[in-house]
Amino acid sequence: MLHNSIPVLMYHHVAPTDNVVNVRPELFEDQLRAMHKKGWRALSGEEFLYFLRNKNEKPKKCVLLTFDDGFADNYVIAMPLLKKYGMKAVLFVATDLIADGHVNRGSFVPLAHNDAWNLAHTERRSEVMCTWTELKEMEDSGLFDIQSHGMSHKTHEYIKEGNYPALKEDLSGGRAVLEKRLSKRIAHFAWPKGIHDEKGREIAAEAGYEALYTTDRGANTAENLDVINRLPVKKNGEWLMAKLPVYSSVLLSKIYLTVRAGK
Repeated sequence: MLHNSIPVLMYHHVAPTDNVVNVRPELFEDQLRAMHKKGWRALSGEEFLYFLRNKNEKPKKCVLLTFDDGFADNYVIAMPLLKKYGMKAVLFVATDLIADGHVNRGSFVPLAHNDAWNLAHTERRSEVMCTWTELKEMEDSGLFDIQSHGMSHKTHEYIKEGNYPALKEDLSGGRAVLEKRLSKRIAHFAWPKGIHDEKGREIAAEAGYEALYTTDRGANTAENLDVINRLPVKKNGEWLMAKLPVYSSVLLSKIYLTVRAGK
């Protein structure tokens, strides 16, 4: 009962910039150090699905780290820290925001989130987003499991508009591009801005996705693969060590979230 869920953590940036969807490098390292010291095992997407479906084989202390969007700081800053502590993570990328070519990251200076996000939608996207070359390196390293965030990062708009044909094209297209570019099977999808509905989830399943990630807090079992919960992490390792056992239990997480909502 205390280890019948797998907690999923949610990140975007790891950079020495503002606090908007960002964790500063020293804080991220403190989190990784704490998990490593306490024996928490970071999973790949495939391992996450396997252990949810084969709960008798699941390690007591396992966690899934996820990153959204594919910002270049994930490659420059987060990846070396993951390697240092023997951790790994899933990275959800929107394929329209990824460019070809090689970029010299030797003089890389992370931008505040809003500035980076604005550049991500221009021809200068490679300055702030990972390139296909970098994504391939990240995938091949075993440190990052690259998965889908769709094509345009506009699925939330399509859902709000009820434009399900566009949603289907976005979901299917993002998966197809990643599978071709990275020569791997794509089974995981994170909803941009966490917005989804029942019809959207049906379309995602038809497109071949097995695991759909939200931005809601909660426990995770094989029964909620279509609405996987994630915990946004911005505080230190001590805080995280207090939260991981809670989200490793369906009962404890339910009690905690009920109390939290009452405050």
